[in-house]
Amino acid sequence: MGRWKVIGFVGVTGLLAAGAAVPWRSGREPRPGPPPTVTAAQLQEVLKASFPAPGRDAPRLSNPAAYLPVQCYAATQDVPGGRTRNGCFSCHQQPRAPNYTEDAEVQTLLSVARPAEDNRWTNMLRPPAPVELPEAELLAWVRSSNYVDEQGRLRLAEALAHPPAAWDASGDGRWEGYVPDCGFQPDGEGFDHSPEGHLTGWRAFAYAPFPGMFWPTNGSGGDVFIRLPAEFRRDREGRESTAVYRINLAILEAFIRRVDVPLPPTDERELGADLDGDGLLGTASRVAFRWPPHPERPFSYVGQAAGLDRARDGWPAAGLFPRGTEFLHSLRYLDVEGEQVRMAARMKELRYMRKTRWLTYSDLQLAAEAEAREKMRNPDKLKTVLADAERGAGTGTGWLMQGFIEDASGALRPQNVEENAACIGCHGGVGASTDSTFSFARKLDPAAAFQGGWYHWGQRGMKGIPEPKRADGRGEYAHWLEQVGGGDDFGSNDEVQARFFRPDGTLQPAAVKALSQDISVLLVPSPRRALLLDRAYLALVKAQQFERGREVVVGAAPKVKARLEQDGETGIEEPISPGWMGPARSAAR
Repeated sequence: MGRWKVIGFVGVTGLLAAGAAVPWRSGREPRPGPPPTVTAAQLQEVLKASFPAPGRDAPRLSNPAAYLPVQCYAATQDVPGGRTRNGCFSCHQQPRAPNYTEDAEVQTLLSVARPAEDNRWTNMLRPPAPVELPEAELLAWVRSSNYVDEQGRLRLAEALAHPPAAWDASGDGRWEGYVPDCGFQPDGEGFDHSPEGHLTGWRAFAYAPFPGMFWPTNGSGGDVFIRLPAEFRRDREGRESTAVYRINLAILEAFIRRVDVPLPPTDERELGADLDGDGLLGTASRVAFRWPPHPERPFSYVGQAAGLDRARDGWPAAGLFPRGTEFLHSLRYLDVEGEQVRMAARMKELRYMRKTRWLTYSDLQLAAEAEAREKMRNPDKLKTVLADAERGAGTGTGWLMQGFIEDASGALRPQNVEENAACIGCHGGVGASTDSTFSFARKLDPAAAFQGGWYHWGQRGMKGIPEPKRADGRGEYAHWLEQVGGGDDFGSNDEVQARFFRPDGTLQPAAVKALSQDISVLLVPSPRRALLLDRAYLALVKAQQFERGREVVVGAAPKVKARLEQDGETGIEEPISPGWMGPARSAAR
C-alpha cells in the first residue's frame, strides 16, 4: 500500500482499537492491506476511551497550540535567501519503526495549523528582567532542596498526602496522580533508595543529552530515572530480586538501543531464557539483540515478568517499552563551586511519565496513518489535548505525562493542564522519538561507560564522555552545530558561538576535535553563564506565567518569529537524514 506521511508538526493522534490486543508476531515491519476507514469522530472516541474518565473532555487553553514548543518558531534563515539554520531535523525526521510519524518534510515546509501561526510563547520575545541577587544568595538558593527537607523527608509527597484545595481538582480530598517516591539516592549501580533506605525500583542512567535546548549550557541540568513494574523486579517465585531486575533492564536496553548488551556470566538455565540467542541454555555474557525474532524461539523478559500477558503487557520488541514503564526526569538550576558547574539541588521541574497501554507495531502504524489522513483532510485542526489537573495529559500514544513546577516561593506544585500540555508535543508524535521517549535510547554504552551507564549525573559529571556518533561516522553534536550555525535553536548562545565558530560561521577544527573526546566542552557553560541562566529562570518563577514559555536565553537576541506562515517554506532545501541512518550502499558494496 502507499505510505501516508504525517506532514503536520503534531497531528490529531489517536489510538485504534482494532488489533490492539493481538500481538504482532512476524517480527518484520507489517505490510497490511488497505487501511480501514477511520473517521475523525471514531479516532476521537478511541482517544477519549484511553484516558481516565475525568479528563475525557478537552480543556480550554489560553494557548490552543500549547503542545507546539517554542523551538518550532525559531527563525530558519537569518535573512530571506540567506544561510539557513536547521534545528528542525533534531525532532522532525524520517522515523524508525515502530515510530511511523514521518515528519521530515517539516524541515522544509511549515505545515502548521492556522490557529498555531501566532507565537504565544511571549516570554521568549519579551522575557522578564533577570532577578538581581548577590552571588552568595543566589548560590544558597540553588543549593537548597525543594524536594527533600532537612529531615530527609520528601516535601512534595507529604504535601500531596493532604492536597490543598487549589490542587484537589476533583474535590475529593485525595491526590489521584503520581506521588513522587524517588529518594534521589542512587547507589553504585544507580538503584535508588528511599530516605528509609529501601529500594524504590527507580534506577538512574546516564545518557547523551538530546541536541539543542536540553544542554546545560542552554538552561538546566537534568537527570532521568527508569522503573519497570514490580513483576520485572521479582523472580519466578515472586521474591524481590535485584539480579532479575538487572537482567530485565539489560533486555530492555538491548531492544530499545538495538544493540547487544554485556552481562556478567549468567546461568540461562536458572532463568529459562536464551539470553545470548545461541539456541542453547548455558552461560550467557550478553543479551543478544535479535530482530526480527526467531519464530520458533519466543523470547521474553525473565522472572515473574515472563508470566505476564503478552497481548496486554508486551514483550521484548525493538523500540517498545512494556506496559507500566515509568520515567522520572528532574530539571534543575546550575550550581557553581570554584570553576566547576554542576547540577544544583533545587529543582525547576519534576516530570513523570507512565506507559498505560501496550500498542503493537500494527496498532502504531494504523494510528499514524489515520492521523496523517485526518491532517490532510483538516489541516487547520489542532491536536486535541486530553488531560486533567491531577493525572496529567495523555500523549495519544499510550503514555500519561504529569509534571510539577516551582511556585513563586520556590516550592514544587502540580502543573496545571496547560502547563502539562506543553510536554505532549514532542512526546506525542515526532519522527525522532522511540516509543514517545528520548533519553533511554540515548543511554551510554555499557561496554565503555562508567558503571555501565547506570549512574546519576551527581555521581559523575559529563567531563571525559566522548561525543556520540551518527551512523555515518560524524560526531552528532558537531553535525548539529554545523546545521544550526549556533549553540542553540535561536542563535543566542554567545559563549558557544565564540568557542566553536570562526568569524565566517564555520566550525573551529580544534574545538570540534576536543568535543569528540569530551562533550562537557560544549554542553557545560562557564560559571558566569551558569549564574546568568539561573537569574533569568528565577525571573520566570517569580512571574508564574509559564503558559507564555519556560525557556530562557542568555546572550544575543533570539532569532525567533512572532508569527509563522502556514505552508511557508523554511528555506531549507533538503531534509537532513537522521543519525541512525547509515550511508546508502552502492552496488559495489
